[in-house]
Amino acid sequence: MITVDKLLLEIVNSTTPTVEELVPAKDSRVLRSLGSSIISHFFITENQSRLLLKILKENQKRLGEISENLNQVIGAPLWSRQFRQIEQVKKIYINTDEDNESTLVIEFTFNSEIRKVLQELSKKCENFIAHLNGKKYTADLTEHNIVHIIDALAPFDMDIDDTVKTHYNTIKSWSETTFRDQFLLTNIVNVNFQKHITDDLGIQTAIDNNIITDRSMRYQYFTEIAKNHGDTLTEVLASRSKTKIWVDKNQHSLSHVVASLMELKRLPLLVVFDTLVNDKYNDNLKMLAKALDDNGIYDRVGVYFRLANDESGKRFNNLIADRQYNYRLESDTQVCAVQSGKIPKFFLTNPWKPMSVIALDSRMGLRHGKTAVYSNCCDLIVEWAEQPNLMDQTRIIA
Repeated sequence: MITVDKLLLEIVNSTTPTVEELVPAKDSRVLRSLGSSIISHFFITENQSRLLLKILKENQKRLGEISENLNQVIGAPLWSRQFRQIEQVKKIYINTDEDNESTLVIEFTFNSEIRKVLQELSKKCENFIAHLNGKKYTADLTEHNIVHIIDALAPFDMDIDDTVKTHYNTIKSWSETTFRDQFLLTNIVNVNFQKHITDDLGIQTAIDNNIITDRSMRYQYFTEIAKNHGDTLTEVLASRSKTKIWVDKNQHSLSHVVASLMELKRLPLLVVFDTLVNDKYNDNLKMLAKALDDNGIYDRVGVYFRLANDESGKRFNNLIADRQYNYRLESDTQVCAVQSGKIPKFFLTNPWKPMSVIALDSRMGLRHGKTAVYSNCCDLIVEWAEQPNLMDQTRIIA
């Protein structure tokens, strides 16, 4: 009796009529591809055999013009060889590259269910990247990633490397309460920690709950103070969950933002003018000047860029001169202003560092570039704009 694979070769080798003349283009391409696999030493897989029979049945009447044996073969299919077996790979392991950088690797034979799970993991895991047509994924080797990945893929009977298992079991054995209590502000007695807090705020500074809450991100401690996320702008800034936070300029003036930063003892301040919003340079400088005046900041202010000497640029440059916003970058500088992506080189060699950053009307602003990298040294970056544009922002409702 004729086998299905022999029948397929008869069909794809037919010249009058050709398979392309009888079946849709998509089906003819599949039949020719399967024909090539059959004559190779790899043969076809069981899944491919099912696809082949499906196409033959759907085009049974038309393909009957090529082979009179078609109905008989489809009714009782036989094959001349065993189907090719696909090795089922489902592994999680650690890979270390030539630069001694380690990553967590997920490798698997295509599986739609695993693919769906990995798509969800990509939203939760740091630096989660697909490779090899989606059959291999890598992620940063972090506690967070290990737990999320192992928990999500456990139902698929993955082959998990012993080292990864050990890391996972160690992480799961940790007690959140015990770990958290180590970093409660009231339990920290480390001398260096106390010194940094004192250097930051000064011995004479009255420290309220907002300041204590605000500094928890900078110094990585927990407090038992209940966070207030909405009564005042100062409280919202202090209770932020991420370093970047958006303030709606239609609800809060720049003066209001600066006032809140001063309440939190967040000077010196770096102000970033977005190079993509060049039509607002003059307006934003005027608003910044008013905000500083409203909060009693009249000196030690430096604007470290100038505009082209056209009509608009002259007004901007003259305002800097009139307000004497040309103070050199020194350790006592209160406010600095720069352009996004154009941080002056002397910032990189000067010990001055901002305690807070305000990005004005940011479009790309502090997403990319040297200014963005420099600003990342700060744990409070305020985006003052009509819409949030920075990555990882937290919205203010106050």
